[in-house]
Amino acid sequence: MNMRAHLVVGAVLCTALAASPGALAQAQALTDPMQREAVAARRLDKAVLLSAASAGARVVAVGERGIVALSDDQGKTWRQAKRVPTSVTLTIVKFVGEKSGWAAGHGGVVLHTGDGGESWVLKLDGLRAAQLMLQHAQAEQQRGAPNAAALLNEAQRLVQDGADKPFFDLEASDERHAVLVGAAGLVFSTADGGASWQPWGGRFDNPRALNLYAIRRIGANLLVAGEQGLVFHSADDGATFARLKSPYDGSWFTAARQGEDRFVVAGLRGNAYRLGADGNVWTRIGGVPPVSFMSAAAATADCTVLANQGGQLFSVTTRQDQARRVDAQPLPPVTTTLQLAGGAWLAFTMNGIFQLGQLKNACSPATSLDSGKP
Repeated sequence: MNMRAHLVVGAVLCTALAASPGALAQAQALTDPMQREAVAARRLDKAVLLSAASAGARVVAVGERGIVALSDDQGKTWRQAKRVPTSVTLTIVKFVGEKSGWAAGHGGVVLHTGDGGESWVLKLDGLRAAQLMLQHAQAEQQRGAPNAAALLNEAQRLVQDGADKPFFDLEASDERHAVLVGAAGLVFSTADGGASWQPWGGRFDNPRALNLYAIRRIGANLLVAGEQGLVFHSADDGATFARLKSPYDGSWFTAARQGEDRFVVAGLRGNAYRLGADGNVWTRIGGVPPVSFMSAAAATADCTVLANQGGQLFSVTTRQDQARRVDAQPLPPVTTTLQLAGGAWLAFTMNGIFQLGQLKNACSPATSLDSGKP
């Protein structure tokens, strides 16, 4: 922020302090991104968008400054959502039909839409999340839970820190049920469309409150992956989580389901593995450079497309242990990819949106893929 901007903000705050409490609240809303509506973008196709999802035939993408971009023509043109009540960076969006969707991001913000992404309602923020964690920890202390002291210490720290912890990923099974994971071990769940929230952090063996970056579901099996090799698995729909022994001690940034019985997890320095839905049997995926993967997307039931920070795309099927480089135009660092209804792909990057068309060699037959060679 330059000196002139500092002076302008200072003048607004001084005026507010001398005015009524209502004016003070308005001034705070002007300077607090969590309370300020999304910034209007001049070029949505050049915005930094971090996540995208299909809402029927519509594409909904979210990213910097609360931007929610909508496309009804397969990504050719974009317009901004009519109402987004926050301008914090949004990191993840998921839809469970044409109309109902969830988005989340910085400041512990969670949003919901019931009209295909046109307008969004705030369902949770970091301040309320911290208070909910504190209430949960105090209840656990009263009933003598063995981890109550650790939960209480962490909850008190979150209350003191304020709304500075982002959510990184979410899994939603319908318009009422969602689970979110984020920084400092944040895990929250709702079973009533966001009317109430339950902290799940106490279900995880994560005493250092490491970041959790990805969550995926296959039936009652939930996989959560994060910082420094953290991987958790639940076989009972999230009631309990077991910490798995990870084959890699670096961070996992992304995950995808592969068919009905496998997950793919990927992250730092090109590390990628396949894991059974039951949390057993890790298989390394080779044939990739040591460049961090940031996105994993299902192309078909048995094929996953991985995207890295070097702008490269790779595919891996259930029948192979070697990834294959996908033929695509040169790209900037990729944040996420999305396959459209007709089979074409969009790449969202640090320099905007790219239309890739059909990735013709992404999921070729096993006979040409097993060796990992083109």
